[in-house]
Amino acid sequence: MLLQLKIENFATISELEVEFTRGFSILTGETGAGKSIMIDAILLVLGHRGDPGMIRTGKEMAEVEGIFSVPENPVNGEQFNIRKELELTGINLDDELIVRCIVSRKGRQKRYINGVSVTADFLKSIGRKLINIHGQHDNQSLLQVSSHLDFLDGFGQLIPLRQQVTEAFQALQAAKKEQLSLQKRFADRAVRIDELKEIIADLNELNFQPTEGNDLRKEENRLTHVEKLLVLLGQVRSRLNEADGSVIEQLELSRKLLGEAEQIDSECSKTLSGIETALFQIEDSYQELVQYSDKVEDDPERLAWINERLSRIQHYTRKYRLDNPDELLTLFEDSKQELDSLEHLDENEQEICEKIEQLRNQTQKFAELLSRKRHNAQKKWTRQLLMNYVNWGWKRHVLKLILFQLHLWKTVRHAQLRGLIRLNLC
Repeated sequence: MLLQLKIENFATISELEVEFTRGFSILTGETGAGKSIMIDAILLVLGHRGDPGMIRTGKEMAEVEGIFSVPENPVNGEQFNIRKELELTGINLDDELIVRCIVSRKGRQKRYINGVSVTADFLKSIGRKLINIHGQHDNQSLLQVSSHLDFLDGFGQLIPLRQQVTEAFQALQAAKKEQLSLQKRFADRAVRIDELKEIIADLNELNFQPTEGNDLRKEENRLTHVEKLLVLLGQVRSRLNEADGSVIEQLELSRKLLGEAEQIDSECSKTLSGIETALFQIEDSYQELVQYSDKVEDDPERLAWINERLSRIQHYTRKYRLDNPDELLTLFEDSKQELDSLEHLDENEQEICEKIEQLRNQTQKFAELLSRKRHNAQKKWTRQLLMNYVNWGWKRHVLKLILFQLHLWKTVRHAQLRGLIRLNLC
């Protein structure tokens, strides 16, 4: 039901907010008071198209917002469909549905459901299930054949059972799709197994390790430029400690001088402490540099082996069309898993066949039960309406009711036959 309607700059209405409660509400007023405008505003949030002529004079846009209640477990079939449609489009829904429509002078229109932008057609499909507007036979759900089963299922409280039929059929279709995929894999299995075995053999022999590519490239770069590297390291060692007037020598001298200055003025102690810290750090760095320099040496054989190894890694990266060598590890693991799956396809086929048979029987059971209950609900509905019409003295409507019930019976029968045909095709 409609809980609240908010209108801004729509036709002659500047701003209006109306709240509705359960029960019968009546809007009264003189001609031109805005009753029809409110109906037009409701039609707009139900998905009908607006135009710039609806915007209040002097304003650039009109906005209408409607808040509707949609119970969690409705008995009404249409509200059930609303929840399903919104879930499929990723729109979150609790107990309330907020529809907001904006019409601008430029002709652009924006529509939102719970803050998510939607198309006019989608909003219209949702809107026709929210409210029935009776007048000039416009938007009456009874005239829409697609809604007849929703009325019947709502009357017979068959929505949960219909949901079971839907879920069972969807599960059956998913299983059939899985079976088709499995059959395609059977057709290509022999060729694919050979391909996977070749991949596994190649990568098993390569024995590529994580981060190996980066590590090898770093080592290759060092060995390629080893002579220049040794020269640079030697120059740094010389400047730090090995040449006359080195950094460490100058710091030692500075520390000694500041020590004497501290005896004269204690303010020099802070500077002395900083010099000592720098000296100790540079001495540590110098020792690390010496140790590293001693390990660096020219190794042509190692460089040749690294280049050959990188070449092989790059060969397999290109062969299997990978973006980088690290993907070789993923390819290796995925190939082993796929090979194991292909070698056990017979077992998988047996399982999926048993699953399909079970789902087919379940769907058939639910569909037949739903069909029987629909026929019972139709008879009960007919009896109640006939009794009411006779009691009210509306005998001339009995024939119309019988004709409508005949059409409804055909609709139910068609739905039953369609379901059985689809099941037999599975």
